[in-house]
Order: sequence, then C-alpha cells, then structure tokens
Amino acid sequence: MTERLDRIEAAIEANTANIDRNAAEISRLQVSLAEERAAIAELRATVNSLVQVVEIHQRNFEVSQRNFEAGMTEIRGLRTESQRLLEHLFGRGENS
Repeated sequence: MTERLDRIEAAIEANTANIDRNAAEISRLQVSLAEERAAIAELRATVNSLVQVVEIHQRNFEVSQRNFEAGMTEIRGLRTESQRLLEHLFGRGENS
C-alpha cells in the first residue's frame, strides 16, 4: 500500500510540475501574443500610410499627365499655326 501511495504521490508531483511548466509557457505565449498583436497593428498603420502615399503620387501623376497632354495639344496648335504662317510667308498660302 505504501508503494502505491508513493507512486500516486510521485504522479501528483509530476503533474504539479507539468502544470507549473504549462502555466509558465502559457504566460510566455500570452506575452508573445500581445507583442505580435502590437507588431501587427504597427504594420497595419505603416501599410495604411504607404497606401496614402501611393494614392497621393497617383493623383499627382494623373495631374501631371493631364498637364502634359494639354501642353502637347498646345504645342500641336502652335506647330500648325507656325506651319500656316511659314506657308503664308513663303508664298505657299497664295492658293488658299
């Protein structure tokens, strides 16, 4: 009977040690989880900031593109007008 009690006592001690180790591991994992959540929140904020920067650059590019196209239209008009004036000055416009 004593041998059986000794085995039960040893099993209880082993289980208590396992419970203590598991509790310590759970605490460590909770801290790690909290750190990971904070890192994810920081990454999310960084990504949102980068998306805003990309959106601003996209809008600026679109404005620059429209300005470029307007400039090209104006250059084409000036080129046409210059060609017309040159033809007029050198006599090619007499028939028109």
